[in-house]
This record gives sequence, structure tokens and C-alpha cells, in this order.
Amino acid sequence: MRCLGYDVWEWAELVSGLLGISKARILVGDAKGKSLWRVFEEVLKYPRGYPVQYILRKAVFYGFEFYVEEGVFIPRSDTEKIVDIVLNLAPRNGKVLDLCTGSGVIGITLKLLRPDLKVFLSDKDKKALKVAKLNSERLGVDVFIVGCDLLDCFKGKFDIVVSNPPYIPVKDVGKYDKKVIFEAKDALVGGDTGFEITRRIIENAIRVLGDGGYLILETDPQHFPKFPPETKFIDRFAILNYETLKMRNQHPR
Repeated sequence: MRCLGYDVWEWAELVSGLLGISKARILVGDAKGKSLWRVFEEVLKYPRGYPVQYILRKAVFYGFEFYVEEGVFIPRSDTEKIVDIVLNLAPRNGKVLDLCTGSGVIGITLKLLRPDLKVFLSDKDKKALKVAKLNSERLGVDVFIVGCDLLDCFKGKFDIVVSNPPYIPVKDVGKYDKKVIFEAKDALVGGDTGFEITRRIIENAIRVLGDGGYLILETDPQHFPKFPPETKFIDRFAILNYETLKMRNQHPR
């Protein structure tokens, strides 16, 4: 079921956010006519298909509410699994780098759930870093925020590098979800094949990982064959340990 380009759940979320009443009340029709007219006026300012998260300036990730704005990647619930993977692998008082952090949801969520971790958020996009900083302040976590093109400026050793990098082939942008056309292409497109940025991360991760560390990446299953054969996959997430990366560097394909 759709309404003005939104499915019914997105519509309920939009109305709930604008009117300040629960989605349940919206779905049973408990909203006044004047209030609903205000919603229509607000929605009609935007093109059909414009993401609800940008209208409301918020997105929920792992149960926490984050600020988002146009030009910054909208976090998806599918990515929440990567947090569980990191939590299972991160040592006590470990050092974690959230690479291509966007709005900071992965690293900030990790810090909220594991205050013992020393968390770094990194992105090359200035707007993303501004939003990540705002989210860290709003949610009251102490993280380190670094402007950097992938791993170029890091010299220390991390226990875990985690990333949801751009991995969509340039020809596929908007092919499956038309709403992504409103998001920053740099946050989506991983190159002609979609694997170029992921490849750069894999090639350089060994420099910043400590012995026994892990590189954990979200990717598209179509890219699985391009990973080193020792890579472990859970759903759409690739887990490469230090030894796998070391072997790959010694015997590059």
C-alpha cells in the first residue's frame, strides 16, 4: 500500500514525526483534519520518493535515534548485524575504527553498547564528519573523529576496522531503490564495478591492524568471489582476520 510515493509504514512514520503522535494512532485514523493538512503541505514541498529520514532529519539504528540530513548516507537496519559481529570479536578495551562512518551510526552504537572500547570515526566527507560529531554529542559518547581518505592518515594499530563502504556499481545506482538518487553518490558508488573502494581497504588494512585483529566489511554478495578465499561471510558481511590479510599481501591475486 502506498501514499504519495511512500509505503504505509513510511507514511505513518512521517506523520508521527511531524505531528508528534504515535504511529499506532496514525494507523487507526486518530489524527485531526487540520493536522493532516499540515502534513500534506509539508510533504508536497518535496519530490515524490524523497526519503522520510531526510524530511524528519532522523533515522533509527539499533534502537538509537540519529540525526541525518541530505548529502549524508541514510543508515539501514540491514547494517545493524555488523554491530553484533564487532561486539562478538572486539577485545576488552579494544581499539576500533569505523571507516567511511557517514553519520557515525556504527561506531557510536558500538561505544554506547561497549563504553570500554576506544572508537574512532573516519570519513573524507566534511558534511558526514559534521553530522557524526553532532550525533556523538547528542548521544553523549566520547569518540575520536578524523577526516581522512580511507586509511591514508592512520599509523596506529586497531583491533578492529569496521566499514560499510560504498559498494554499488555506478550503473546500478537507483536500479533497485529509487530513493538513493537523493543520497550522496560518493556514499553509494564504489566505482565502475562497485568493488574498487573495498579493494583499497583490503589492500591497506594490514598496515593499521594489530596482530589478531579483524577487518569487517559490509558488501554485496555479488562481490564475494573477489574477496580472498579465506574470508568468512555472515549474511552480507565479510570478516577478514589479520592472517588472511597478511597472506593476501604476500600472495596478491
